[in-house]
This record gives sequence, structure tokens and C-alpha cells, in this order.
Amino acid sequence: MASAPLSFQRDVDSLIRGKKDKSKIREPENPIRYAYMKLLREKDETRRVLPVDPYVEVYTLRKGIYGIYEESLDGMGDVWLFLIEGPEKGLLIDTGFGIGDLKGLCETLLGGKPYFVVNTHCHPDHALGNNQFDKVYCHEFEVPKLQKNMTPKAWDRLFDENGKGVAYDMTRDDMIPYRPYEIVGMPDGAVFDLGGGHEIELVFLPGHSSGHCGFLDKKNRIFFPGDDCCVGAVAVGAGPPNAPYAEYGTVEALYHELLKIIARESEFESLFPSHGPLETGPAMLSSVAEACKAVLDNPSGYDYRNESPFGVRLGKMIYESGYLLYTSRSVYMDREAAIN
Repeated sequence: MASAPLSFQRDVDSLIRGKKDKSKIREPENPIRYAYMKLLREKDETRRVLPVDPYVEVYTLRKGIYGIYEESLDGMGDVWLFLIEGPEKGLLIDTGFGIGDLKGLCETLLGGKPYFVVNTHCHPDHALGNNQFDKVYCHEFEVPKLQKNMTPKAWDRLFDENGKGVAYDMTRDDMIPYRPYEIVGMPDGAVFDLGGGHEIELVFLPGHSSGHCGFLDKKNRIFFPGDDCCVGAVAVGAGPPNAPYAEYGTVEALYHELLKIIARESEFESLFPSHGPLETGPAMLSSVAEACKAVLDNPSGYDYRNESPFGVRLGKMIYESGYLLYTSRSVYMDREAAIN
């Protein structure tokens, strides 16, 4: 999938306080994703910025479902957070980078209702805001990585030696002061009860990270797949072979779990990924699974190869989307079975 110059693709009318430094953007934008996001962010009538947190745009995606759009602070892709309102409780999916008062925003949108806070995975754009909350739930395999990042030093990569943002117009004063929080690991299939029969199920969906998971909103028939089913790119890899549960940060592990959720497609109608276009439809899961199967059958038959900040990445085309990105060590659950 081709990409246009960053200077062209990132020109979007934003309502958010702060501005990206285009020269520091590290991830090229998929043109399909760019076109969708430009139209959404400039034309959607529900788009608003609340005074309690001027660093995000809020969209009403359904009655009681809010998309919270945060621009990237580290030069990678912008991210979606999701807030679901149930009859008695709410549920926040991911916490972003930690800029602005996300907790105050959630309390405002929910009118004071209590709510669960969950992580799809540990990466900075999804979990650095965890410290604003007392307790955060995740898949049990992701606990070690979240614990490792439970430190104010986790923000250091976002700032230069003068305390200015490395890729965004901000200072450390824009971040909510760090404090420790409780991490609760949950098994595949764990259910969060929002009251009145409204349940959200944790669905193990590794690959992008060892304990990566999605969330199935059974009432609204929406599956939130995190970073494992995004238009543009799906990146697989869990770090060095000795990392906890590293065998699950692989194409093979993602493929096995994709087959399970694909078998449940009658339970949902829409996909709301954590990056790029929403409402991609269940067929997107099958497209990613097909790319996984092609890699497993012939890991050296990639369609794309590049040098990235993360090393050499290989890419297999995902139908009508982008690339499944992987490395020679992130194909099989046997991490020693590297490819040439």
C-alpha cells in the first residue's frame, strides 16, 4: 500500500490544544486511513472538545459510546480511546499517553457513574495515562510489561533535555502528575458487568503484544480489537525471545486467536479499532487472518521490506487495507524458528 508525503497527509483541521512537529513523525500514513480521518475530523457533527480535557476530541459514535481521539505524542500513529456507558457503570478502553485530564473527562461524560478502566495492551499510546486511575484491568499476560512501565520515567521518551515535547508542542506540565496504580490481570473471557445485562467481554488477541486483547460489547454488537485489526498496518512482535510470554507476540499466536473470534462473528456487526477508520466490519478479521496464514505458509514470501526504528520489518499485504508487519523472529510461537 503506497503512502503519500507526510507533509500532505497530516494536514488536518484539529480542535485539540497543541500541535505535532511534522518533521518528527516516524510512521507514514496509509492514504485510505488519512482520507477517512480527515473527513471524520473536519465534518463529523458530533466532534467536540470539552474544557476539562482540551487535548482530545470527543465523538459520539453510538448512544452511550464515545470515541476519544488523541494525537500522537511520540511521532507514531494517533490513537482512539473508547468510553462505553452502561445502565449502572461505564468502561474506558485504554488511557492514551497521559496528557490532559482524561479522568475528569470520563467523569463528565458519564455524569459521575463509576466505571472500569481496561487496557488492550501496554504500549505508551494506550497505557501511559493509567496513573490517572486507581485500578486498571488487562489480560494476565500483559501484567509484567505494565508493571515495568509503572514509573514516571516512562514519559521521558516524550520529552527532550529541556522538558519540551520531542514530537508535539507540550511540556511536562501538560501531563497529570504520576502516581502508582493497581494492575489486575484477567483471563480470556472475563466479563465486565455494566448493569442491566450490559456485558463487555475481554477477548485474548495476542500478536501486537503478548497479552494484547480486544473487548466485545455484546449489547451494542461491537468488537474493539485494539491494534490487531487496524486499516493501514497490523504490527506483530513482542520484543526479545526472553520477554515474558514472548511466544504470543507472533503471527502464529494471532492467527489461532483470530480463528476463534471469527467463529463468533454472529455476535457483532462492527469493528472499532484503536487506530484509523472505525466501522470496518467483521470481514476485516478474516482479511488479517488470511495474511497471517500466508506468512505462516511462506514467511519469506513477503510483499514489503523496510528498515524502521524497530529494525528490519517484513510486510504481507492485507486485502484492501495495508500490511501485516512482522520480523524473522515473530512468525512462529517457537521463537527460535527464525526465517531467512
